[in-house]
Amino acid sequence: MLLSYLVDENSQIYKFENAPNLLLRTHSLDVYGNGGYSFSLFDDAVINDLLKGTPALSIMIREGKVDAVKIYDFSFPGELSQEFVYKGVLPADIGLGSLVSDLLPFTTLDFDSAEEWFYTDQDYGGLEVTGWGTPLEDHPDQVITALCVISGVPGKD
Repeated sequence: MLLSYLVDENSQIYKFENAPNLLLRTHSLDVYGNGGYSFSLFDDAVINDLLKGTPALSIMIREGKVDAVKIYDFSFPGELSQEFVYKGVLPADIGLGSLVSDLLPFTTLDFDSAEEWFYTDQDYGGLEVTGWGTPLEDHPDQVITALCVISGVPGKD
């Protein structure tokens, strides 16, 4: 399916709908169909040197099927690279760059100190929310730097 988005095989450039050109940085699948793909902005000259290693998109595969899709904010406020960051939003217009705490009226957020991200409750769905890697109690003003939609959440179809 990804091949339909490949626009330059030699350079490994992909073009998804309403997205900038993305460069396939890494990909691997084992014999069981587990692995994934990581894409970065093709024209990374607009990305701050401190964030150059940050992907734009990751797709995780389990048993040959998409298991999770993660989007990242690879920009700082006011930078040109913000123009190329994913603009889709959750209900109530919450997206990359919004406050993590904006989700609290809709779901509980459990902080995983080992992974340094938040999980929404099962009623909200399979969503992993990345902020600054600290609990909200320590930094209530942290912004969303990545969102990961996870399939197969127990209790959801």
